[in-house]
Amino acid sequence: MSLFDPHPSLRWLFCMTHPDDEISICAWIHRLARAGNEVHISWTHSNRVRESEARAAALLMGVPDRNLHFFGATDGSVCDEIPQLLPRFQEMMRQVRPDRVCCGAFEQGHVDHDATNFLVNHTFDGPVYEIPFYHTYLTRFQTLNRFSDGRGQEILELDRDEQIFKTTIARQYPSQNIWSVLLWYEISQNARLRPMLLSKTERMRIQTHHDYLHPNHPPKLARRVVRCRAWRRWRVAARRALASLDAEPARVLVS
Repeated sequence: MSLFDPHPSLRWLFCMTHPDDEISICAWIHRLARAGNEVHISWTHSNRVRESEARAAALLMGVPDRNLHFFGATDGSVCDEIPQLLPRFQEMMRQVRPDRVCCGAFEQGHVDHDATNFLVNHTFDGPVYEIPFYHTYLTRFQTLNRFSDGRGQEILELDRDEQIFKTTIARQYPSQNIWSVLLWYEISQNARLRPMLLSKTERMRIQTHHDYLHPNHPPKLARRVVRCRAWRRWRVAARRALASLDAEPARVLVS
């Protein structure tokens, strides 16, 4: 069965972290909405300006305002707010009753992204579909929209209209520099003889790595990650979040 399953009976929930993360999967969201699927999107972090931008982008993707969920967590500190966010995510799962849940991969590109992945996996009892955002936080120039290990991924080839649509969505966030980041990333990759057109494909895989105290990368890269400050911060936050789960009555996972 394809991960990119267009069956109209499926209810999809895309758990993004920051408004603009949805650029990575916006063409697929648009396909689903046009096919009549019920689609929901959540954002773990939001503020007034970024929420407005997310709502405008969702409108272009065809997702109605009633299906948008904003949690208002603190940018850069979502990992520290996991215990408070867990019951709110559980309530969202109970309300939406999704058949498919997609979120950013646990890939050590941003501690906020990893926090949302943790939240999804501890409130949804079903296979979680990971989307590559960027990794890792070791270097200034991160790898965008590619898994460090591509095994198990499915690649959706976008037609010309979808590629144009993806570019249009990437321009919908004037408060951020995301459009220039994506543009210069493609230019730099071409200069390094590694051409990469981010608008041509979208990718997903079923999450199989659920050990939040170890990086999710091939061994050589994982060994580098564990030596960096951002990972040490994540470990402290993840241990605190896991302890909060152990201290509470068994949490009901919603599927």
